[in-house]
Amino acid sequence: MSFIFRTIFWLTLAIVVLPPQQRVGGRDTADFNEIDVELELHNAAYTAWSLATNALNACDPNPELCKAGAELWQTTWTTVARIAMTRQELAGSSDIEDTTPAEKLATVEPD
Repeated sequence: MSFIFRTIFWLTLAIVVLPPQQRVGGRDTADFNEIDVELELHNAAYTAWSLATNALNACDPNPELCKAGAELWQTTWTTVARIAMTRQELAGSSDIEDTTPAEKLATVEPD
């Protein structure tokens, strides 16, 4: 999952920094002084806004999609919270040497 987020980050950075002719294979090299940063940031913000709007409107024709997304979001954050609590317990306990983190995580019961 982190690969997807890193890919999105770097592609977004390339969209903002590189001028359009360089993104589509222009012949000249990009000169940073010639880049209209304001326009590129506006385009990136507009793209992000359109993505968010489309994501919010996806619930109208397909409510099951939104329900599944909400369940995935809840499961992800519940798992993150459980791992954080387990990590805090491991850091605070004196018997860390006796059990490995994998053994501790294996003993945590799901809700």
